[in-house]
This record gives sequence, structure tokens and C-alpha cells, in this order.
Amino acid sequence: MNPAVFALAALIPAMAGPLPQEAARDGVLALRLCNGGTVAIPLPSRERKAPASCPQKGCHATCNRKRLDPAQ
Repeated sequence: MNPAVFALAALIPAMAGPLPQEAARDGVLALRLCNGGTVAIPLPSRERKAPASCPQKGCHATCNRKRLDPAQ
């Protein structure tokens, strides 16, 4: 990757400035650009889905392990 392109990509957050707090509630982040234009970026929802129900049991039960032969 060209170092100049990498440097410009690193400056994008600085050009956008701090994020407004109300943007998270709307679901769309609207950024004002230096030339007067705006860019709208849709944000994913922050609601976390409930994990699938998983029975509480150990993954390594003793019956699955190989037993040592005491005669050895």
C-alpha cells in the first residue's frame, strides 16, 4: 500500500471530528465535510441478541477421556 494513501486513511477520523451522541439513537451517522457536503453512514443496532440457550454442562466429561491401564 502506498504510504501516502495510508496516511490519508489515518486522517479520516480526525477530519470527521467527535461523533455526536444523538447519532447513535437515529441509526444514521451524518458527517459534515469541509466543503459543506454531508456523508450519511448507517449504524448497526446496538441491541444484543440473546445467546442461544445452552445447557450448563462440561465439555470434557470423564467418560470421554481415555483411562490409564493400571497394569502397565
